[in-house]
Amino acid sequence: MKCSWCQQEFARELWLREILWPLGIPASEKCPDCRSKLQFVDLTSCCKTCCNESQNCRDCRYWGQRYPKFQLQHRALMTYNQGMQEWLHQYKLMGDFRLRATFLPEIKQAFKGLLYDLVIPIPLSHERYQQRGFNQVTAVLQAAGIDYRSLLKKKIHLPPQAAMTRNERLAAPQPFIIEKGQEIKDKRVLLVDDVYTTGQTIYHAAEVLLTCQPKTITSFSFAR
Repeated sequence: MKCSWCQQEFARELWLREILWPLGIPASEKCPDCRSKLQFVDLTSCCKTCCNESQNCRDCRYWGQRYPKFQLQHRALMTYNQGMQEWLHQYKLMGDFRLRATFLPEIKQAFKGLLYDLVIPIPLSHERYQQRGFNQVTAVLQAAGIDYRSLLKKKIHLPPQAAMTRNERLAAPQPFIIEKGQEIKDKRVLLVDDVYTTGQTIYHAAEVLLTCQPKTITSFSFAR
């Protein structure tokens, strides 16, 4: 078996169903060492609105005051711990495109529990796309076989989120514009991003989408 993160070969025991149906054996999955670095979100103890580890979530209180008529329901796959930071650094900053497949089984399973008609990924600015060569969100969606529509465009090139303080992120200007907004009306829209930090990026995107009269807007991220 080849690890979908570190790319090293490792051995594991087969399940009975895999012995009976060898075609169901995955070509790769995470080795025990890589899996131990990750922490999946515990939906029973996190914030029910945004998947923050704390149920008394200051981010949700902040957004509730800023958008009293709109509360975004967000779900995340993993917590943004040291292991997740390492994975994102290797995937995004080092440009290791192979890592788009690291969480495919978990992504596919998570999407089965989400209600949506239309998946819209958070876009990169033109400058960031030229630097990286790929959009880290759409690359994962493509690898997972999840259909999406790139209806948002990022008109402003901002510094990386990791280089900004919380206050700087919350004060960032609206960076998005929408294309072909008629496709959104009366649809259940699911926004997808790699990391939910303060929520500013997702709420900026939702603010633009609301002008197109969707039925609902929810969001999903790889990490929170």
